[in-house]
Amino acid sequence: MNDKSALKQLIESDEFSNRLNLDRKTYGLVFDRRTLNAIYEVIKKYDIDYINFPISSGKESLIFNIVLRNGETRALKIYKMSTLKFSNTMEYIKGDYRFDKERINRSNVVYVWAQKEYTNLKGLREAGIHAPKPYGFYRNILLMSYLGTARGPAPQIKDLTEGFQKLYDELKRAMWLMYHKAGIVHADLSEYNILYYRKNPYIIDVGQSVSIKHPMAEDFLERDIKNIVSFFTKKDVTCNVKDLYSYIKGGINA
Repeated sequence: MNDKSALKQLIESDEFSNRLNLDRKTYGLVFDRRTLNAIYEVIKKYDIDYINFPISSGKESLIFNIVLRNGETRALKIYKMSTLKFSNTMEYIKGDYRFDKERINRSNVVYVWAQKEYTNLKGLREAGIHAPKPYGFYRNILLMSYLGTARGPAPQIKDLTEGFQKLYDELKRAMWLMYHKAGIVHADLSEYNILYYRKNPYIIDVGQSVSIKHPMAEDFLERDIKNIVSFFTKKDVTCNVKDLYSYIKGGINA
């Protein structure tokens, strides 16, 4: 009697590996065998009932809303094995003392990236910053809390129409906490990587985030500050790069 799951049988039969005659959009949704095997293991380990709907699709990852067997929802982030560039990722890994002992090469860098985002999310949460709760990672897959409702994910702050002064003040504090309590610089912070959930800004996409001891941390921080000030200035919030930089670098939180 064959007791293999339907997914496992499809993986072993290479049902998903045929990439012929696929357009670019479809190609990005086709998983390689390693990813499919990883999904299979994650489904077993975390008692996932089914993958509900896609939350977002980018060049480097896909995120799905999933439902556990107990009815709870989660977000499943899958880093694409083929598009996460080795040269781009190493800029954020090399020099981060937290990953000095990892032996990194082109074949496993995506696994380290998933571990890095898990570690950074955990650090943000421990520092009291609103961010998705990480539940675990396996190879190129990260399991975290889902920010949204049954109708869809929480909006990015770029899609809001009001409340920007309060939002800016809350983000200032979050950036201070990130720097002084979590010891992390986001390194890609913008209106696209902040969600508005339960009346609070939630910081997401922290795979590239680095320790403040990273040799490029200062440059990354300045870039984050410029992005945030640029966005909120357009929303008629009075702010500037110098003041926000001084606030974040200040040792005592105002």
